[in-house]
Amino acid sequence: MTCTTASRVLPGSATVVFDRLTTLPLHESLIPFTRITARPGPAQVGDTIVAVTGRRFRDVMLVTRADPPDGAPHPRPGVATLEKVGPVLLGSATIQVTPLGPRTCRVDWTEDVHLAGPLRLLHPLLAPALHLMTARALRLAEDAVGTRRR
Repeated sequence: MTCTTASRVLPGSATVVFDRLTTLPLHESLIPFTRITARPGPAQVGDTIVAVTGRRFRDVMLVTRADPPDGAPHPRPGVATLEKVGPVLLGSATIQVTPLGPRTCRVDWTEDVHLAGPLRLLHPLLAPALHLMTARALRLAEDAVGTRRR
């Protein structure tokens, strides 16, 4: 298994950022060369998502957790977990949005995955690629979630 986490502090309420980051079609603007088939709106437990990267690599995911953040009286992070069921990646992706105040939050995006079948020979390349992908996605997320201060 390869586990990598990218983190970033974003402006905006944790609730708004969580809703936008779990609206999975938005990820097309965050992950290069990827098309996503998913229900519009924030992810819900039981949703199936299909991401196709480079017209070739299918990543099928099932939402197994979708708990939005709670800000009062004791802030609780929002957590969305997507189980990767193949055919290329197996494991999970988790997006956690932690309130840091009324207008700021921290996003932690963790990929805990491995390659399936014969692709597992490429496993040494997986961690750096996933970390670059998630770090880049979080840099772009500030614009994509529409919370950047002008």
